[in-house]
Amino acid sequence: MLTLGPDDILLDRHADNWQAALDSAANALAEAGLVAAEYRDGLHAREAQSSTYLGNAIAIPHGTPESRHHVKRTGVRVLQFPKGVQWHDGHTVHVLVTIAAQNDEHLDILRQLTHVLDRDGVATELARASSAADVARLLSKPSLAPRLDADTLCVNFPARDPQELALAAAARLRQSGCVDNGFISAVASAQPQWLGKGLWLSSHAQGVNQPALGVATPADGTIEHGGHPVHALFCLAASGDAHRPLLEQLMAVLENGESDSFVGKNSAQLLAALAGETASTQTRRVRVLNPHGLHARPAKQLVQIARAQPMPINVRLEEGSATTVSAASLTKVIGLGARRGQWLIFSAEGEQASAALDAIAAAVESGLGEKVTPFDGGRDAAP
Repeated sequence: MLTLGPDDILLDRHADNWQAALDSAANALAEAGLVAAEYRDGLHAREAQSSTYLGNAIAIPHGTPESRHHVKRTGVRVLQFPKGVQWHDGHTVHVLVTIAAQNDEHLDILRQLTHVLDRDGVATELARASSAADVARLLSKPSLAPRLDADTLCVNFPARDPQELALAAAARLRQSGCVDNGFISAVASAQPQWLGKGLWLSSHAQGVNQPALGVATPADGTIEHGGHPVHALFCLAASGDAHRPLLEQLMAVLENGESDSFVGKNSAQLLAALAGETASTQTRRVRVLNPHGLHARPAKQLVQIARAQPMPINVRLEEGSATTVSAASLTKVIGLGARRGQWLIFSAEGEQASAALDAIAAAVESGLGEKVTPFDGGRDAAP
């Protein structure tokens, strides 16, 4: 987790070029006792491979795997350059988030920074920040992201009506730490709403620790209540505007008109449906082979290939997630935090979707510009 204190942030730095800025960053890490002086060479070697510029005037220099033995302990130093530094890829950098990592901690830091990269005006705010506290606030991890994953599903529950399903889904959210007993009480005191097409909703804001969407399905495939079929019940833990992405996913499910896809399905199939993968969607399931996961360099390669395809390509982590992002967005791909051994589900629609997905899958299997060691079995069509 990226936790910044006053000593981690150095304001009002100046550098004539990106090499000097990188040297300043290396010195800051060494003076903090995080690395040996030789780590500087690792920073420059990594930058020579490809730019560590992420976006919104932020670069994230870090060493190569070969330089990790120079790291004494994991840490971060943030350097602010109010006048900016021309980076070697042509971008202007105002903030260096320089990382000393003993293993793959930099992937977590990358993932946490992705929320900064999508915010308008943050580059100007970072350049003008006059205190370490302001910089820390701008870079800090936001509130917990909405949850919709395997742990928020309650599949094939022996219920006789929507209320029982709502309580089962609410209990699953409580077990996941998303809600407390106050939420359970709110669910118990209100009847679920019928959305149509066999789908029901129980939504409450009381006792919410983290916005989340629980989904419960009946054991008998479908039941009836009040003359309406019950294929699935959505239990929404609402919190301000933070649950909006969950509402958007729910609306997409309703618009797809494929509520039958919830009947008699297992968790993996439900997650696929919630991710918007319909009968017309083609998919490829590919394993991440990169030793350090989808960090900035292979992620950039993946994004370039996705952008070259004639239709939008989406991707999600198979491991319990229903969150699908555009494979053409660097910040979204990095935000997945995919590690070696995890499976990616790529999806697309259209006449040329199969060829496009094959190209994406082949690129991932080849290492996206890195030397990789394959597992036994690499890809297939997603279930």
